[in-house]
Amino acid sequence: MSDHEQTEPIMDGATEATNHEKLRGLIEQVDHDHRDEGAGAMADHLRDRMAETGVEDEEAGDVED
Repeated sequence: MSDHEQTEPIMDGATEATNHEKLRGLIEQVDHDHRDEGAGAMADHLRDRMAETGVEDEEAGDVED
C-alpha cells in the first residue's frame, strides 16, 4: 500500500476535463458508491466531494441533455 495521498483524479486526462465533465464524473461516483443510502445522503456526499475537488455547481440553464 502506498503512503502517497491522492491529490488529483487517477484517470488519464481527468485534470484536463471541463467542470461539466468533472461534475458528471463525481455524480457517477457518488451514485455508484452511495446509491443504497438514499437521495439526501447522496446529495450530501456529492457536495462534500465537490468541495474536496473544487468542482463548481452548474446553473440549471448550463445543463446539457
